[in-house]
Amino acid sequence: MSIAPPLSVKWIIIGASIIGALNWVLRTTLVEPVLLPLMASVGATAGALLFVLLVAFGSFFCGGAAVAYASPGDTIKEPAIAATLAVVLNSVHYAVTAQDFSPLGVAIATGLAYGFALAGAKVGERLQGDTTDKMRARGELRG
Repeated sequence: MSIAPPLSVKWIIIGASIIGALNWVLRTTLVEPVLLPLMASVGATAGALLFVLLVAFGSFFCGGAAVAYASPGDTIKEPAIAATLAVVLNSVHYAVTAQDFSPLGVAIATGLAYGFALAGAKVGERLQGDTTDKMRARGELRG
């Protein structure tokens, strides 16, 4: 029976920073070249939803994969928790600056972020391969 390695708060914070930054950069830089043409071609609602999925994939899936690849610890849970933290921080910032808050929107964003980051983390872990920490957790290494 293997014991899972402890979560690293350091990597959760690093992950939340990476994922939050990716989300902000993608949202701000892709509005004109991607969102506006999408809305013009498939309609406002469908275009906005496709844009949200594109940004979510780019920030949460890719960010989750990058964090899982770089983190030596529990590479599945850390990116998913980091994505959730990034959404919460982003929602608080948006609520303060725009004075607008939607609990349903936060719940949907959190679920989407967690799912995409979890899937990205699985890919990142596969790309990372075996590490000493993983082999120790499985009992393949001593010490």
